[in-house]
Amino acid sequence: MKTKFSLILSACILSSSLFAQTTDDEITKLQKQLAKIQAELKEIRKEREAQAKRNKEVSAELADLNDRADDNEFQAALSKVKFGLEFSNAVSNTNYKLPTTSYHANNKWMMELHLNMNADINDKTKFYGRLSMAKNWSQMGWSGDPLELDAGRNTRTSGPVLYVDRAYLDYYITPEWIATIGRQPGTDGPGTNLRNNALRQSTYPALAINTLGDAAVITYKPESLQDHKVAIRAAYGKAYQWDEEGKVRDWMSDQQDADANLYYAAVEGELPLGSMGNNLIIFNVAHMTDFSLPIPGTNVLDDDEVINLGALTLANIHFENYNTFGTNFNWFASLGYSNGSNNEINPLISAALASQGYGDGKFNEEDGYAVHVGGRYDFTKALKVGYEFFWGSRYWYTMSRPSINDPLNIRMTRGIANDFYVIYQLDRYQFLRLSYTNIQNKWGNRGIPFGGAKKEKERADNIMLMYNVKF
Repeated sequence: MKTKFSLILSACILSSSLFAQTTDDEITKLQKQLAKIQAELKEIRKEREAQAKRNKEVSAELADLNDRADDNEFQAALSKVKFGLEFSNAVSNTNYKLPTTSYHANNKWMMELHLNMNADINDKTKFYGRLSMAKNWSQMGWSGDPLELDAGRNTRTSGPVLYVDRAYLDYYITPEWIATIGRQPGTDGPGTNLRNNALRQSTYPALAINTLGDAAVITYKPESLQDHKVAIRAAYGKAYQWDEEGKVRDWMSDQQDADANLYYAAVEGELPLGSMGNNLIIFNVAHMTDFSLPIPGTNVLDDDEVINLGALTLANIHFENYNTFGTNFNWFASLGYSNGSNNEINPLISAALASQGYGDGKFNEEDGYAVHVGGRYDFTKALKVGYEFFWGSRYWYTMSRPSINDPLNIRMTRGIANDFYVIYQLDRYQFLRLSYTNIQNKWGNRGIPFGGAKKEKERADNIMLMYNVKF
């Protein structure tokens, strides 16, 4: 019995020892596993903290990008209208020799400023504009009479007044059809590019239209002819007239004397001349009705001195060629025709005009012709030399006015004009131009669309130094 009890006791003690030994091993194993798990949890916490830090940085970057995007969008909205500036300053000496007198206008200064604007409103709508100011410090024209279509930028009575040179909107009805409305780009057109050291500045050739006016225009650019840059235009507009006293005329009583109706049609394109170089040819016709001008000393019927002259028809062919046959020679040729009709001058006013030396005082209902050719050779990128020749017939008249680039208004000559100039390009944005212009009128009433044209010699020459910057 005792032996049996001893064996049982020994077995219990052995089992307890084995159980204790097994538990210690498992605990040790579990402790290792726990330590491993804790280490893994620690790594996970580190990774989570690092991820949270990265997320915070990413969030900050996203917020910064959003701020930048908002700022860019805001700035884009603010800068939807792009601006450019052009500034000119010139000094000149002019000598005049008239039938009864001679005089000089020396050391005369002129300044002109343009603020150019354009904006792509959307895929179909584009806006263009220009605000201008011109100032001359002396009488520069042939006479003091406001007979020319100066419209704010003249060389006689201009002052520090900002005016709208152009402000028009293009709406692309389709890629081929374009509607334009507003103050037209009617100044500094083809025929002025070479002398002004500029690209094409206007739709209309300068020999036909070189003045301000508002119009509605429809342009057709057939896709099948775009290799030749063909454009067909038709327009109706109002030609802006200068009013000496700046008053608004009563539209109920004198509408026919308030402004002129202008009808215009043109076809332009590029001729397939191969190696002859880039070119442009324009056929255009303009017809003006109720052509009214303010004429001093004729207030026979009222005191606003604005006279309806009747109608005026102009036709023009203009051609220009750049880098002719791969050379640095550029040139243009422009032919003009003019004719007045439907004389509406009151007989009393006609008599008043005749008494002031304007011949019979009637509109020039005669054919007028003009030829204007010019060329420029670019010896280097900096040095450019040019020459222009103009001839106008006895009754020639066109819609042109003087400017700082052309103070003697070459295009109004009834006789012969010669112009020589040298351009020196200081850099991409600036140039100097030294020019000499000589005009020999053979017929009187130069630049006046009425009063006949008797044989009369008038001469003028001008030497000018101009500085121009545009950017």
